Amino acid sequence: MNGEMLLYEELSLNAHPALQTQLYDGWVLRFANGYTSRANSVNLLYPSALDPQTKITACEEQYFAQGLPAAFKLTDGAGPGMDALLARRGYTLATPAYVMKMDLRGRTFESDSFVSTSYADKAWLVAYFTFSNYHGTAKTTAARQILKNNKNSMICGRIVKDGLPVACGSSVVERGYAGLLNIVVDAPRRGKGYGRGLCESLLAESKRLGAHTAYLQVARENEKAVSLYTKLGFTTIYSYWYRVKERKPL
Repeated sequence: MNGEMLLYEELSLNAHPALQTQLYDGWVLRFANGYTSRANSVNLLYPSALDPQTKITACEEQYFAQGLPAAFKLTDGAGPGMDALLARRGYTLATPAYVMKMDLRGRTFESDSFVSTSYADKAWLVAYFTFSNYHGTAKTTAARQILKNNKNSMICGRIVKDGLPVACGSSVVERGYAGLLNIVVDAPRRGKGYGRGLCESLLAESKRLGAHTAYLQVARENEKAVSLYTKLGFTTIYSYWYRVKERKPL
């Protein structure tokens, strides 16, 4: 993994903190009761010395014991060996995604009908859970804890039209880098420019907090979102994906 990949991997982990984290010979194991893949997966960030087969088995035991699938997040920098090894052990490919970035210096962004707070207040949470169809107590509880555990500057914003939210999202600023997260538009209102308006508003606020660069993660199959971010000025810097294995029934 090169230096740029490592930077953005560390930033993204800090922006979306897991509820529990364990370090294992260069690997970062994250747990959050199953809420989101990025907070419930093994991240191969640093050099390792131990046998990978032994480590994979140990990781499986950790996740299976919590009733979770074993998931490994791999990047372009991981090399083909680990991906092939996990595939041979029965791990399936899941959620290929891009990491994109944009230089904010010299850029200006429009901000209209935007309401924001420095934390996830009740109005933002209601909009986010509603637009994301998160109704289960486990998911909403984990999401609240993750947002509360963020230790960096945060913007939680909504686009409001006629007194009602139509889009919401957040930005976390660390070391001058703004990570856009939780971007979601109310399903009946999609295709009307609210997603772009939300992103521009978040970027404008992030610049005011001192951000010089923005980044985000987007599923490769979400072509509309990839197109939107490209039009805004984001460019792809690398890809990642998950290898996932479910525990076999006893």
